[in-house]
Amino acid sequence: MDILARRLTIITLLMAIFAIMLAAAVETDYRRNAHNSNGKLVACSAPQMCRASI
Repeated sequence: MDILARRLTIITLLMAIFAIMLAAAVETDYRRNAHNSNGKLVACSAPQMCRASI
């Protein structure tokens, strides 16, 4: 029974490490693909309608 408990503990720890690494990869990909318009210069066809963003 001790061997089975040890194996299940090792498998559970490996699955937890995999889950954390997968979550970090997904978050990194999400942040890389997020469109952030702050600080970018955008051409505006009607200058009176444009607002500066900082």
